[in-house]
Amino acid sequence: MKFLRTALLLLAAAALAPAFAQGDGYPARAVTVVVPFPAGNSGDVLWRTLGESLSKEWGKPLVVDNKPGSGGALGAQLVTKAPADGYTLLHGSSGPIAIGPHLNKNVTYDPRKDFTPIMLVAGVTQAIVVRADSRFKTVQELIAHAKANPGKLNYGSAGNGSTQHLTGELFKQRANVFITHVPYRGAAPAYTDLLGGQVDFVVDSISSAVPFVQSKQMRILAVSTAKRDPVAPDAPTLAESGLPGFDVLGWMGLVGPPNMNPAVRDRINADVRKAMAQESVKQTFAKLGLQAVGGSAEDFRRYIDSEYARWGDVVKAAGIKPE
Repeated sequence: MKFLRTALLLLAAAALAPAFAQGDGYPARAVTVVVPFPAGNSGDVLWRTLGESLSKEWGKPLVVDNKPGSGGALGAQLVTKAPADGYTLLHGSSGPIAIGPHLNKNVTYDPRKDFTPIMLVAGVTQAIVVRADSRFKTVQELIAHAKANPGKLNYGSAGNGSTQHLTGELFKQRANVFITHVPYRGAAPAYTDLLGGQVDFVVDSISSAVPFVQSKQMRILAVSTAKRDPVAPDAPTLAESGLPGFDVLGWMGLVGPPNMNPAVRDRINADVRKAMAQESVKQTFAKLGLQAVGGSAEDFRRYIDSEYARWGDVVKAAGIKPE
């Protein structure tokens, strides 16, 4: 009799295996996405918007949990220690995933090993922004002046270790110029000093720059991506401006704790793609200046590896020391 019961249990488990293999039992309860930045941040808005569609699809709520601190490292660290059941996920972006580990001594995780990549969701173009009355009309003019006057120009960013900062450093390396970096606590004070003439240009996300451009206070000299951005189609790319191959995207994705079930991972990937197809989500992407990306979990894994290596090289070449 005991043997018979064991056999029946094994048969039942085998019958259920295909369903679990497809992630069909997921989610059975609320799913939390940790956003390692304050409420109102673009990542916060992104997941609250996607959460509406995903909650309807799942019949279970998606909860956004803001855990700011250490440039995103605090929230990221929490997720690495969460159960690998798919119920605690992370809004992973270029800062805490690809850049922060090279600059922040408090980062104890390895983004290539300590997360399960799920999807590269979206990206935002970076831009070189000057005042409307700046002497520089093109990037070539800016580079020529910087070469003739090493150390005399400066640029502002949203802070040390930000995607904007590292984009500026990569620009300097590719252009072979010496320009002083001035870090700010966010983009707003950087723009204030740009308008006041304290910095010569700002490197920032194009979505933040466009309102100043529309009000005729500033101009975009160039954008960081390989192709022109539809948000500012008249702005040339840095590749068009004499730096061939320059291609930088400030990106946002979804990752989970290490060793997640591949079936659950792929189920989440498919459902996020479905949510991204919703018209309301597309409208939010447009308002935030985001480009939808998508792709498989393996695509995202390879992308994280390449971004981690790329920004590590930039940090090393710039001589930036971890803090």
